[in-house]
Amino acid sequence: MERLVPLPGSPGCVICDNNASNPRSLKLCLFWDETNRQVRIPCEADESWCGYDKVVHGGIVAALLDEAMAWAVRQHTGDWAFTAECSLRFKQPVRAGKAYTVIGGVSAAGKRKITAYGCVLDAEGAVAAKASASFLPAKGRAKLRSEE
Repeated sequence: MERLVPLPGSPGCVICDNNASNPRSLKLCLFWDETNRQVRIPCEADESWCGYDKVVHGGIVAALLDEAMAWAVRQHTGDWAFTAECSLRFKQPVRAGKAYTVIGGVSAAGKRKITAYGCVLDAEGAVAAKASASFLPAKGRAKLRSEE
């Protein structure tokens, strides 16, 4: 059974600022799934997220995936990291008015970089988009919390 722990979000963040310091934030809530060691972001886009008739703009989908992966890296390492490279694959349109869950996790952590994965799942569990990314630790060396 999943155990979801709310994450605090980041003041000023366009995705997860929930304290009103960024009035344009999507104000999404983030959760840490302790069982699966993944970040989960439930969301339902409105038409203001769209670039085409009721289809969420690809840049917003990319930002959601980046956010989930970045928070997963933070949960795994205890520190922030910067996205160095990201690859996305759009499998089906993400549509306004439908519920989705964005998931992010860590697949590997080396001495200098962390590799993460992400996906956007619809309510039936079908993959709408998926991503992989490399992150560079903000303070120079990647390490998992278990190595501390």
